[in-house]
Amino acid sequence: MPKSPKINPIIAAKLGATGKFPDGKLTPNDEGELQLGLASDSAGRVHFNFGKPIAWFAMERGQAIDLARLILRHAGVKKVEIEL
Repeated sequence: MPKSPKINPIIAAKLGATGKFPDGKLTPNDEGELQLGLASDSAGRVHFNFGKPIAWFAMERGQAIDLARLILRHAGVKKVEIEL
C-alpha cells in the first residue's frame, strides 16, 4: 500500500476541525469547519488529509469550484475550462 506524503508537523496541527461554524450548523450532526490538506506525490496520486475521520462535508459553490481546480492542478492538469 502506498504511503501518504510526509507532512510538516506545523501544517498537520492545523488540519481537521476548527471549532467554527462559518455558515451556521447545516445539520444536527454538523461538526463545523474543516481544514483540508491536499498534496500530490511523484507517482501522480493526489492525497487528501482531513485531519480527522469524516462522514461528509459541504461547501459553497465557489469553494467547490476552487477545490476542483486545486485537485486538477495537483493531478497535473494544465488547463481547465469551466462553463457555468
